[in-house]
Amino acid sequence: MGDRLQTGDPLTPVPLQELKLLEQGKHWTIDQRLGELDSLTPVRGQLLAVHRGNVLELDGEANTIVTLCCDRCLQQFNHPLSFQTREVLWLGEQAREQGMDLETVLEAGSEVLELDPDELTESMDPRADFDPEHWVFEQLNLQLPVVNRCGAECPGPNLKTEPDDGPIDPRWAALKNLQP
Repeated sequence: MGDRLQTGDPLTPVPLQELKLLEQGKHWTIDQRLGELDSLTPVRGQLLAVHRGNVLELDGEANTIVTLCCDRCLQQFNHPLSFQTREVLWLGEQAREQGMDLETVLEAGSEVLELDPDELTESMDPRADFDPEHWVFEQLNLQLPVVNRCGAECPGPNLKTEPDDGPIDPRWAALKNLQP
């Protein structure tokens, strides 16, 4: 990380009540390293957060490069990570529990968000802060592969071992005959 200056907007947490006052929402230009993600390059992208009554609409994209360890050959390799997503978070469960009409909840001036109520699975406390750095970290972390493979040319595991001239356990003696 070093002493490199941040060239993007600081990704500091913002109270949701402050976002509520910003009609156009808050926009961040991202060009920095994230504390929770060890990456080779700074994370670069953008994020827009708009408070719309009982929901917080997030629209963002970012990319970086991370170093991973291949699960097959154990060599390190560079892997690009990127996301482009739109997410809507309920601000409190009260609206859902009170049976509030979805169209009323999602109206924002002349704009009405077209959403399926089943898509709104995440919620936040309306008195909380929105942490853009952690949100970007989560989106990038979701893009990490489940199985790390360095590529099609992966040499595979190094199975060559030096012969051991020591005594062989009699239970494994039959396997000795299978060696080429």
